[in-house]
Amino acid sequence: MNIIAGLARGVELCVPPGIPVRPTAGRVRKALFDSLGDLSDCHVLDLFSGSGALALESLSRGAASAAMVELESMHINCIEHNLNAVRAAGISAPAWIIQSDATCPEKYLARLKQLPDIIFADPPYPISAECFNKILNNNYFCRTLAERTLIWELPDHPGSAGEFLAGAKLLDGFKLRRYANTMFATGKIKNVQ
Repeated sequence: MNIIAGLARGVELCVPPGIPVRPTAGRVRKALFDSLGDLSDCHVLDLFSGSGALALESLSRGAASAAMVELESMHINCIEHNLNAVRAAGISAPAWIIQSDATCPEKYLARLKQLPDIIFADPPYPISAECFNKILNNNYFCRTLAERTLIWELPDHPGSAGEFLAGAKLLDGFKLRRYANTMFATGKIKNVQ
């Protein structure tokens, strides 16, 4: 797996071994990031970061900073390796790796140096809908990140989109979008008072 575009284009990324880790495929990342356009001045948060591919692709394409939240130590080691590789390619924007459970925003949001404009999330498919609902029903998460864009990769099994429709009320402008062969739930996080 490689960085698709930008300053670190072509840099090979390591991927943590194991079935629960399936990094977003290259053509899917290309379609997704092409749709996002210019990322200059954007701050990115990558939840369930795995290899860090989404955050690192963002940095390669000019994002101002990126924070990667991952719980597993083996995955953290992989993210560190990948971050060093894109740094060697000339990426100098600030980037942070936070070892934490992405479903517990109280543990990591206060540690961010910069609140994000875009939040990517790609948890293991078997628990993806559960994580989606847990995070978006967390008042602290929604208050802190109100009006920020959330882009959540959906599982690839038939009917999986239906598991996320209950969360539609939790995002303004909720949409299901397909990039290449992968579906994403997108929208702005609603503020809760």
